[in-house]
Amino acid sequence: MKKWLVILGLSIIFLALFLISTIQSSLSPLNNEKSKAEDIVLNEGYLKNVSSSDYYHGKEKAVIVRGKDNSNKEIIAWVQGEDVIVRKKSDGLSKEEIIQKVVSERGPKEIHKVKLGIENKIPLWEVVYIDQNGRYNFYYAAFENGELLKRYSI
Repeated sequence: MKKWLVILGLSIIFLALFLISTIQSSLSPLNNEKSKAEDIVLNEGYLKNVSSSDYYHGKEKAVIVRGKDNSNKEIIAWVQGEDVIVRKKSDGLSKEEIIQKVVSERGPKEIHKVKLGIENKIPLWEVVYIDQNGRYNFYYAAFENGELLKRYSI
């Protein structure tokens, strides 16, 4: 009986180690992409420091990097490969403003996620919410003015 418990215990430990290793190796390419995007905006002088970076995986993929420029203005950079689009944070809607716009226009039951993204070289806000009927909705609005670019529900 003890032999079976030892075998079971070792099997669980090896399985846990295998799962941890698999998760780490699957995240490695994303971390490399993020580091590369940060290096691009720093080395090309778009930003003097990076405060945060995030992934966007929509129709197109990008890394959104936030930081400050040499004038200490808050900047957002959308990096797709070697292409970089840069905007002052103050030139677009804030997260709170886009949430308020969606709430006033669509009346969602719950806001699930709000993040910056890009499609067709247009910086945008992606707002995922649950409507009054319990359906997930995706609302894409231009970063600069909040103009609706597309909306769909599933």
